[in-house]
Amino acid sequence: MTDVLPRGRALEADDADDEHAHSTTAPLGDAGHRTPELRPISLRFTDASLERRFRESYFRDNLWFIRLAHVLGIGAWAMFGLMATLVLEEGQSTDLALRFGVAIPIALVALALTWSRWYPDHWETITSVGIVLSGFVWSFHRVVVDEASPGWAYAGIMIVLIYLYTLSRLRFATAAIAGLVVVAFHNVIAIGVERDPIEELYLANFFVVLTAFMGSAAAFGLERFTRLLFLREQQLDAERDRADELLGSTLPRAIVQRLKSVDASPHEAILAEQLTDVTVLFADLVDSTSHEGTMTADALVATLDDVFTRFDLLASRLGLEKIKTVGDAYMVVAGAPEPIADHAQAAAEMALGMLGSMIGAEWPTGDPMQLRIGVATGPVVAGVIGRDRYAYDLWGDTVNLASRLEASSEPGRILVSTETYERLKDRYRFSDSHVVYLKGKGPTPARFLLGRSGKALDALDRL
Repeated sequence: MTDVLPRGRALEADDADDEHAHSTTAPLGDAGHRTPELRPISLRFTDASLERRFRESYFRDNLWFIRLAHVLGIGAWAMFGLMATLVLEEGQSTDLALRFGVAIPIALVALALTWSRWYPDHWETITSVGIVLSGFVWSFHRVVVDEASPGWAYAGIMIVLIYLYTLSRLRFATAAIAGLVVVAFHNVIAIGVERDPIEELYLANFFVVLTAFMGSAAAFGLERFTRLLFLREQQLDAERDRADELLGSTLPRAIVQRLKSVDASPHEAILAEQLTDVTVLFADLVDSTSHEGTMTADALVATLDDVFTRFDLLASRLGLEKIKTVGDAYMVVAGAPEPIADHAQAAAEMALGMLGSMIGAEWPTGDPMQLRIGVATGPVVAGVIGRDRYAYDLWGDTVNLASRLEASSEPGRILVSTETYERLKDRYRFSDSHVVYLKGKGPTPARFLLGRSGKALDALDRL
């Protein structure tokens, strides 16, 4: 048979989807993909795109804390200044000059930069440089303040390191490097300038290095936990998106959003509404029963899949909602669950497009495939039914009328109700009115939709 849906284009779409899946789901540890790895020391994700998303998320989540840390740092420098007035008998003016003339201004500048546009890309560099400079200022403090003791010096360095590893929110690798620089400069001053006794040097380094080691371990563990938590959140988001996608393939997107927004459980929620103006379309393959009996299961499913896939694409392009397929019958609606400005024209274009898509299509026997189509416009009741398997469906006289018109139509033709004709008569060509006898309704006037007029072509851009 001639495929209704060109298989080449379908395969291209599948290939594109596969490529997209590999690029977006691999970092999340899906089946068939390796779970993303953390580098053993830097803790960076081996997947570059995941690493970039983590850094962006990490900065957004911690910006308020980074600013708070700057304020706390400024407060610490000021509070130690008050303590210095109690401890230092000489050199208080120099101490205050270093605190309020150098250290606190550095922190204030760093805080002000957190509101700059380019700060997100450089925040770690700015923060680490500011902390290192604070460590330099404190180490240099001993040189210019005569009464500053070795214990006073390394106590301040320990506080700088604690701030670095906990409050600054720097990643482990950056914090570790900055900490090494602070410790090294402290020893340069202690050994090369102040020439501390070996006993005091050992004691100072015991506490300073221990603080750096414990702080680095804490920063390592905190970042690793944060990264694993981020990874789990990404996995949950991916699973949630897949669930939404699967639900969206069975229910209209608007209905999915309503189900997700209701306070009650989905089983308790009743989603039903009276729609006063929609257009319903039914289509059925002519003589399908006789052909289905001669086909294998695989061939039958493949044939119907080709036909209905083309219909699905057409409905999506025109803004119609597929309601269901029953055997070889296909039902769509224009104007539900979301209203469409000109649903009757959208349904007419759908019907004409469906007939056009069947040109050249054949059953395996070589017989041409043909459609009967019925279209009706009017009010319906729409809602979601079911508990284990949700279904969005329509009820009402308009639905019954469209179904009966399809059954009374002719192969390759579109039979429409009087209401639909009234909506479209100035833009489409129709046959003369004739009476059809519909089950449950009796004699009913109807017309065949023959094609577009010039006005219909002018109005197509509005769909």
